[in-house]
Parts: sequence; structure tokens; C-alpha cells
Amino acid sequence: MQALVRNTAPSDREGILHILLKTGNLTGEEKDCAAELLDIYFSDPAQRDYLFMTALDGPHRPVGYICYGKTPLTSAAYDIYWIVVDGARRNIGVGRMLLEKAEERIRKEGAALVAAETSSLPSYEAARGFYERNGFREEARISGFYKPGDDKIIFVKRF
Repeated sequence: MQALVRNTAPSDREGILHILLKTGNLTGEEKDCAAELLDIYFSDPAQRDYLFMTALDGPHRPVGYICYGKTPLTSAAYDIYWIVVDGARRNIGVGRMLLEKAEERIRKEGAALVAAETSSLPSYEAARGFYERNGFREEARISGFYKPGDDKIIFVKRF
């Protein structure tokens, strides 16, 4: 898939919120959190905690986005907070393109590693597979972190 990946613009907000709304494996709380981070990004351009890039299919149609940032109080660690791709555009390389662009940028900043966390629930199996296919390895698991039977899995990719 050829898509343009660029910094997220205010004009992308509605398209991103539409993608979030249609994403079946995210809870309402997760969707609200993702939208809140997007609004922080737009409301305070000077903040550097949450950085966004959007993949576009055409000039104004978001088909996915990534939210990432430098991990506070670390010298060279970054977090991937969200990678969300429109359901109709999954499994054709949009997520990989977004991840590669973010990794390219954070490597230029001197990143030693990037971490991503996800749930152990079956509905997050695709996310876990995505990270593994893209060079991440499970580095930690916290049993029952989100709720009983729902572990927090931390994937890490070292540069």
C-alpha cells in the first residue's frame, strides 16, 4: 500500500476519531484516552510528550495513525502509545509504514529502545503479532494488570 505518512494535522482529527470509533477491540475508555492524547497534541503544540503521525490514502483521508513519544525521565527510551489503522486498511502495511516512520525519527533523536504495551486478551492477539513481526520481543508481563485475567505485556525493540 502506498500512503502518505506525515505529521498529524488538525484536519485529520475527525477522520482519526472515526477510525477509533470503528475499532472493535478498544474499550470506550481506551477510545476516550486516545482522543484525549490527540487533543493534547493539538492544544499544546510546544509539548513533546505525545507526537502523532497520520497515514493518508488520498490528500485528506486518514487511514491510520501512530502516537509515540520519549519516555519521561529516560535518556534514550521511547514509547509507542497507539497504532490504530482503519479496519478496511489492515494487513496491507499501513501500521508497518507508520511504525517505520516513527522509528526513523526516534533513531535520529538517539533512541536506544522503543517499548509498546498491550493486553493479553485474545482481542489483542493481532497487536501482539504485529509487534513481534516488526522486531519487538516480549520483555515483561504483569499478571492481572488491567483486570483479573488481563495481563499487561511490554514489548521492546532495541536499536
